[in-house]
Amino acid sequence: MEMFELRYFLGVAKYENIHKASKELGISPGSLSKAVSRLEEELKVKLFERIGRNIKLTDHGLVLKARASQIVQIESATKLEISGTEGQITVNIAGPEVLLAKFGVEFTQTVREKYSNAIFEFIACTDDEAMDKIRKREAHFAIITLDSSSEFKSKNITESSFVTVASSDHPLVKFQKIHNSVPVEKLLQFEFVSPNKPILGEVGNKQSLDGWRDDKFKRIINFRSSSLKLIEEMVTQRLTLAYLPDYLAKPYINSKQWVVLKVVGCPYSCHQKIKLITKSPIDAGWIRQLI
Repeated sequence: MEMFELRYFLGVAKYENIHKASKELGISPGSLSKAVSRLEEELKVKLFERIGRNIKLTDHGLVLKARASQIVQIESATKLEISGTEGQITVNIAGPEVLLAKFGVEFTQTVREKYSNAIFEFIACTDDEAMDKIRKREAHFAIITLDSSSEFKSKNITESSFVTVASSDHPLVKFQKIHNSVPVEKLLQFEFVSPNKPILGEVGNKQSLDGWRDDKFKRIINFRSSSLKLIEEMVTQRLTLAYLPDYLAKPYINSKQWVVLKVVGCPYSCHQKIKLITKSPIDAGWIRQLI
């Protein structure tokens, strides 16, 4: 069992697709198939089963995926600890896309300060999926908003409050300039855009995916999207309002493209604690230096 075979296997297991793994790894589909076949011959089990035109990990394959992830992480960490800060390691960071785009990118700079040759792979997923990837050692770090259990070592990054935003030339902005605030009843007469997936991280059980209490103050939501870029563009083009974390709104507010609406009459608000987590106890010295 060679390390490169385990890496090839993990690439195929990630997508359960030879051709997608081939594109990511830069390895021919034939070489990946041969590596998987050699592992199956050595272990005397089937790692994948074919279902129509697709392949799926068998129970044996799932076990090897977990073990191979551990082995590859240990090998990389060992090389780094022996070679020092000049060594190279691939750092896998999981979490909701919005958190990765803001705080994941910032965290890469912290890593680079200690390990200048580090390379990074971002894994966009939900908070729950991110924690599961830490458990399975498919990621070194995760950036999440959920409360994590004692099985993880965590570090608080920041706290975020959600704000209602509008384009600077939206009618409600003109209204606010005259009246200094916007009653929630008037706000609810205008359309909102909202995520249709938890791309902003986890919020309260009674809150919508963007943190708003639609059970108490029902909005007009005729636009939903899993793309943050599209949500931002709809606000900028004055098509809709949005309820977003303050760190996302800040660049648009500073450039005067957006304005935060001072909504009155709504006692509810959304807040998030954003955390960096890793496996606990930490078994890699280089990770211990970063959290």
